[in-house]
Amino acid sequence: MAITIQKQTYEIPVSNIRSGLAPLVARVSEWFWFCLCLVLFVVLGPFGAPVALMVLVKLGLEENSHREPESVNAG
Repeated sequence: MAITIQKQTYEIPVSNIRSGLAPLVARVSEWFWFCLCLVLFVVLGPFGAPVALMVLVKLGLEENSHREPESVNAG
């Protein structure tokens, strides 16, 4: 009786792995940012407000290259 042993390899395409990991990565990322923001909120408390205000002012002073939408007049 002769027994033949064959080596078989199964290759999983990379696109299948990426498409399967995308929802997991998105969920983990969302939870990471939630936990980070919660911890910073608890740790910084009222001391975080000046930093947030400075960022808002800085963003307001930046040059904006985007066009604003035209207003729609009713009537």
